[in-house]
Amino acid sequence: MGKFNNVVLVASLCVLAFACSVHCTDVLNVVGKVYCDTCRVGFVTRITEYIEGADVKIECHNRSTNLLTASAEGRTDETGTYNIPVKGEHEDDICEVQLVKSPSADCNEPYEQRSSARVLLTKNNGIVSDFRNANPLGFLKKEALPECTVVLKELGIVA
Repeated sequence: MGKFNNVVLVASLCVLAFACSVHCTDVLNVVGKVYCDTCRVGFVTRITEYIEGADVKIECHNRSTNLLTASAEGRTDETGTYNIPVKGEHEDDICEVQLVKSPSADCNEPYEQRSSARVLLTKNNGIVSDFRNANPLGFLKKEALPECTVVLKELGIVA
């Protein structure tokens, strides 16, 4: 009976070690998109363009002292998506992703209300995944596209 208990104990430890190797990392990945607001309306439409090569950064500041506790940078891929790994537990911090730079000369003005997004970077919130999704960040096109009138009519925003 003693050998059986040892086998069960070793098997249990192996399962726990594997589970921890999958879920016990000290890195959370902040994922989001950067877009060009082609209609200059402040939200994503069906003709929104996602920006490849846009630079973003994330900074975490302690809630009490406002000291910087983490900082990382990232760049969007061909789909306008970034994925920034952030080390450590930031339960007591305010973390925010911010636009840095657009590679597009005709869409490089940060839209103030969409130039940053807060994210919670803690594992003490019930989320099992190591990914945290940020709201989309947007730059404004220099001039709204001509087809924006049709898009806004479809949305019932203009008559």
